[in-house]
Amino acid sequence: MRSIPAPALILAAALAGCAASPPVPDAEGEAPADAACARLLETFDAAVSAAGTADASYARVDGFRALRVDRLVASYAYAPMDAARFGAWIAAMRALDRDARAVELANLPADARSRVDDALRTVPRSDMSGAVPAAGGDDMMARLDACAERVLARDLSAPHARVWLIRSALVPDDYRDSWRALGFYPITGFGLAAGIALYEREARAAFAGERAAPRGTLTTYRPAFASSATPEAVRHTVAALVAADPLPPLPRVDPAALDALFAAYAPDYAIDTVTGDDRPGRPHRRADGVPDVDASAPVVYTRLAWTRFDQQLLPQLVYTVWFAQRPPRFAGDPLAGRLDGLVWRVTLDRDGAPLAFDTIHPCGCYHQFVPTARLAARPPEGPIEEGALIVRTLPELAVGTRVRLDLATGTHYLRGVTPIAPGEGARGAATGYTLLPVAALRTLPAPGGGTASLFGPDGIVAGTERPERYTLWISGIESAGAMRQWGRHATAFVGRRHFDEPFLIERYFTRASP
Repeated sequence: MRSIPAPALILAAALAGCAASPPVPDAEGEAPADAACARLLETFDAAVSAAGTADASYARVDGFRALRVDRLVASYAYAPMDAARFGAWIAAMRALDRDARAVELANLPADARSRVDDALRTVPRSDMSGAVPAAGGDDMMARLDACAERVLARDLSAPHARVWLIRSALVPDDYRDSWRALGFYPITGFGLAAGIALYEREARAAFAGERAAPRGTLTTYRPAFASSATPEAVRHTVAALVAADPLPPLPRVDPAALDALFAAYAPDYAIDTVTGDDRPGRPHRRADGVPDVDASAPVVYTRLAWTRFDQQLLPQLVYTVWFAQRPPRFAGDPLAGRLDGLVWRVTLDRDGAPLAFDTIHPCGCYHQFVPTARLAARPPEGPIEEGALIVRTLPELAVGTRVRLDLATGTHYLRGVTPIAPGEGARGAATGYTLLPVAALRTLPAPGGGTASLFGPDGIVAGTERPERYTLWISGIESAGAMRQWGRHATAFVGRRHFDEPFLIERYFTRASP
């Protein structure tokens, strides 16, 4: 992982003594509207916590009630920043908090929402002139956001607030050191490493050997509409994404252009289909609360992510398919459970061509890399450290080259990655799938009315727990094998690694020599 520059660490350490505890704004001279806004945010956060509807997408920043952070934004904490860049960095954290609060408000039960509304009435409307009413006349979110801006201004006015902000803008990792200590991890880690090495040999063999005949029907899923993006359009969109100053808030492009970019790289899925559990669809909760998938209309969920590689911010296109379950292969199968899926990520180079691919299941398990010839692997990090599992290296691919993913029945393991030549993707019978933003899973229709997130406040999909958690807890990962929300995917049982690490590609690869 990219290390923090030594001068920045020295400066932070020198200033740390000035901010040994979270900053507290001076109460003297506090405006009534500021106090009312602080009470409003406290009421809202308490209502969300009591209702169990907190959004786990981002981490809260200690000492700053209106800021949240993800790993990408946190990676800029120790970068050189003038006043403008520091303001932009804060704006990025404010945007994450705004996004999370919008989800939390949408999912808040009616009784809890009424308590927030009561607190909202104590805030003078004359002080909320910057609030923009939401569509339909419901201005609660707009006024919450305006209050959050006031609270942030107060928090930043505290002594040493900026020093504390740099120290506190971080995302705790998803490993519990206390569990590792209880499980004698320095010793048992060697046993975990041996099991991982066995799995890695099997995964490489599956890619290297002849493709096994399907046990059922090989069903191909393809984007329902052909991409209208030409290679020139792809290059133009990617250039717009990477050309801006590499500091959050991140550059944005026209939504239609971004949709076309996702369509340009949307993969084909060739799935060995034996039962309905091999058919992708929309996750939801049944009336009894059990997570399930509606496979009547295939859907692939998308999100835009980023990686910091070669001193530049590069876009990543993430595609996720969901299945109803991983069925047991035998009685007591520790890997079986409700919901399963495959997360496929395309990292694009500066010219819009694929640089690398990698994949996990939504549990964070089975992390595999498929680099292109543009990259060369770095030496392993350590004797038992879980490194990059490279299952295949592809040649350099042209802009807009799509791939076909071959998935096994039941386990939904990835068994092959094949580039699709231009025009080849339209051959053969296929079932069309639609693309939807993954954010839709945070506000799904709830069985009893209203909306609810697929993910719990801990980022885990309740009801998807696996028996393997009773043995793999020694890795420090909570409920290993359960499905997880973006930003909560720990992908290594030995060592530490997260799927959303901003320097993940650079951690394992460097540019190949021309």
